[in-house]
Amino acid sequence: MNPENPNGTSTPKIKHRLVLPIQTRGGLGKSTVAISQCAWMDQHDVPWKGYDLDVFNRTLSGTYPDAVTQIEPSREPEADIIKILRKVTQISVSVIDPQAHMNKIILSAMAKVDFPKFAAQAQARATVFIFPIDEVSDMEDISETVDTLGDSVDWIVVRNRERIPTTKFFDGSQLEKQLESYHAGYLEIPSLLTDTRNHLRGVQVKLGRAISPAEAVANGDLGVDLVYRMVLEKWLVEVFHNFNAIKSFLVPDAYAEKITAPGDIRQKRERAVATGINLENIL
Repeated sequence: MNPENPNGTSTPKIKHRLVLPIQTRGGLGKSTVAISQCAWMDQHDVPWKGYDLDVFNRTLSGTYPDAVTQIEPSREPEADIIKILRKVTQISVSVIDPQAHMNKIILSAMAKVDFPKFAAQAQARATVFIFPIDEVSDMEDISETVDTLGDSVDWIVVRNRERIPTTKFFDGSQLEKQLESYHAGYLEIPSLLTDTRNHLRGVQVKLGRAISPAEAVANGDLGVDLVYRMVLEKWLVEVFHNFNAIKSFLVPDAYAEKITAPGDIRQKRERAVATGINLENIL
């Protein structure tokens, strides 16, 4: 986002974005968001670099091996994060896919380098994804993260109904109001049919590598069934539509300005009444 200062003047334009989830729990769809965002940025010719810190899954680096660096954890994981933060100004968008339980390490690393001050000087800004869930400990961790970073970053609240069916602890809470005061954005991840997900996993096993939904749709030589490719394509259209709606949170201002406003992908075509009936035979 590029808000106005209290005196009414615009803040300097954002030239670099750091995008990352900060959350204790895994298995909520953070890698799905990262992979989909990278495909969306490719579609809009946004330069990006990824960093995969999830040593147990390696989903992002396995999907984009040429654009994503695998970070092997060292004895000082905060130093690993700081090395990434130092490189934020080298490219338009930096995407981090951390493993679960790295939230305190990330927050500590950002504090050590005074990242908000560094980012402001470099015309950079961070966007943090959070995934509300109906678990007290998780919500306490999210609240601590929000209190720690405040409005020094931009916030995206992710709703992934497939992994998180309800968010009763978050909806209407003080935390939600706090995030709204920071002008947080919202990202809805549509559900993907189980058969389609299983088929895609099967293809990946046969290929011996990870493939993104975008590659599965675009590359007919991978062995993805045509019907499942059609399902994936409709899913991607909706995901990209949702990314378009929060474009200013995800990419530098110059790129956000070039991305056209999202249209309604669910527009209904007008249909004449009784077009399938021969009215002459009943009138």
